[in-house]
Amino acid sequence: MPFLRFDSGPRTGEQVPLDKNKVTFGRAKTADCVISHPTVSREHFVVERNNGKVFLVDRGSENGTHANGERVSWVELNDGDKVQAGPFTLVFVESEAEQPSSSVGLDLQEHSELPLEDEPASEITQTGLYPRHYLQGIEHFNKGQYFDAHEVWEEIWLRSSGDTKVFYQMLIQAAVGLHHYERGNARGALGMYANVVDKLSKLPAALMSLDLNEFSSQFKSFFAELLEKDTNSVFPPDRPRPQIRLLSRETTDWSL
Repeated sequence: MPFLRFDSGPRTGEQVPLDKNKVTFGRAKTADCVISHPTVSREHFVVERNNGKVFLVDRGSENGTHANGERVSWVELNDGDKVQAGPFTLVFVESEAEQPSSSVGLDLQEHSELPLEDEPASEITQTGLYPRHYLQGIEHFNKGQYFDAHEVWEEIWLRSSGDTKVFYQMLIQAAVGLHHYERGNARGALGMYANVVDKLSKLPAALMSLDLNEFSSQFKSFFAELLEKDTNSVFPPDRPRPQIRLLSRETTDWSL
């Protein structure tokens, strides 16, 4: 059974079993794990189990929930990840039965450069240069399947570095922001919007055959109305969502 273990303070070593589909952490006495500190919100974060995976979900806490040093609203937890709420640090520990086998990692490495099986033949020459998880994430994103896009991109984000790692994280946060939008969570959506815009400002104009200036324009335009409205506003369901369109061979700088 997975659990979170306190890694700092007087409760160091204490384990909190994740024995329910949703385990709450916060200052409230009704929380499954009560963390008494003025910088911790009444319901600070929850840990959810879904389809064999474990997710950390911030509950709109005032001071934020951090995973491995970065403020997050929603992220999948992996063995050894550190979660921070206020001055408390907890480490996520998986049970041995849930650890991925080594063959999974080998499979991802072996097939990381393959195109999608159902990809149009006209696109294979262009997109075959990139990891299949990148392309699958784009397919999910463009269909509005933001949760699935987040999961697929996270597979390659964990194995990337430099600008590419920032790029994948930006895409993941864009997907999470739109997922929050779809669920009517304005606060979560705007939090991710700020993260995406910040990362876009640090990236080059084009990367992985994606025109980031054009994507940035789409993303900012989509959220412009929400930025002007009250966070309790009803979100129009029929607004066109941002799309990811890869550049053609003629317009791409393949050195990126």
